[in-house]
Amino acid sequence: MKIAYDLRRIMNVGIGRYMETLVTSVVEAAPQHDYLLILPRGSKHLAHLPARVQRVYARSDYYSISEQFELPSILKKHEVDLLHAPHFVVPLRKTCATVSTIHDVIHLVYPQDIKSPLGRIYARLMMQAALRVSDKVVTVSEYSKQDIVRRAGGDAKKIDVIFPFLAAGLTKVTDLAALQAVRDHYGIRRNYILYMGILRERKNHAGLLRAFAKLIERGYDLDVVISGPIAPTESSLDGLVKELALEGRVIIAGFVPEEEIAALYSGASIYACPSLYEGFGYTPLEAMACGTPVVCHEGTSLPEVCGDAALYCDARNPDEFATTLAQVLDNADLRNSLIERGLNNIQRYSAQDSSSAILQLYSSL
Repeated sequence: MKIAYDLRRIMNVGIGRYMETLVTSVVEAAPQHDYLLILPRGSKHLAHLPARVQRVYARSDYYSISEQFELPSILKKHEVDLLHAPHFVVPLRKTCATVSTIHDVIHLVYPQDIKSPLGRIYARLMMQAALRVSDKVVTVSEYSKQDIVRRAGGDAKKIDVIFPFLAAGLTKVTDLAALQAVRDHYGIRRNYILYMGILRERKNHAGLLRAFAKLIERGYDLDVVISGPIAPTESSLDGLVKELALEGRVIIAGFVPEEEIAALYSGASIYACPSLYEGFGYTPLEAMACGTPVVCHEGTSLPEVCGDAALYCDARNPDEFATTLAQVLDNADLRNSLIERGLNNIQRYSAQDSSSAILQLYSSL
């Protein structure tokens, strides 16, 4: 079987991580198949894969009319048997069996996530097309499956839940020099609460900062570190920091390179996830893998993904959020229990299990 992957969004932080782990695990698990990677121009991703894995560099941009002409042409030219679109854009002119991954319906719940009005329309139409055209749809949680059915009109019988998994090698850093180096790099002077996420309304950075201000009012001496593709002088956060009198305690780390991520997680007193909408939620699991206790918002997929390994609260309520964070800070037994449960919880997300389920799905088509 010749399997193609549309990886034109592999440079995107979140979806790119899913694409890289998916393709790597499948190629390693099933070397008997042939593979074609459709990559964006200039991409050097997945260079570690064997030379027998073919690569083609697309000219068309994601969310463009031209992709609807170029993708079928590539698939036909390379005699592809099955296309997996790890995001929900699929060719409307079908040349082979098609699987798409729909992670969530965030753009239907929070349309402001897509700044362009035309982009919102196109995304909505392409999701509906993926649900119609795809032979099978993969999603990443039962919550997302229910939301796809409820909000986008998907056929539940056509949708399979296959959990993604964590990248190999992410584990707790115990080297004191490495932990101190990360602190020095980002100017972290105190114990800290960590959050990683792009700057979007649904990520609820404001909720975290308001809860953090309550902790400071209660006498806790902490920093909060916010990581992600955020400019250090991002005005919307800067204004709130001043309003809450948190100057000198909020550190915008921005994008953190791979080699520093585990140390940043490992050094945190708590990983706080105030996000109001997640289709899956990688970062709480990454924190668990690094032995850091997790506090999460109580909604969407987070309780399903984190199970009993996190404490939950309404992150829209600063007092409740602050009280939950304080419980973890003050109770060593609770911290240790959350850490142990977190390490057990991440065992549910196995590369072997996920790639096996994906390959069974391909074979069924």
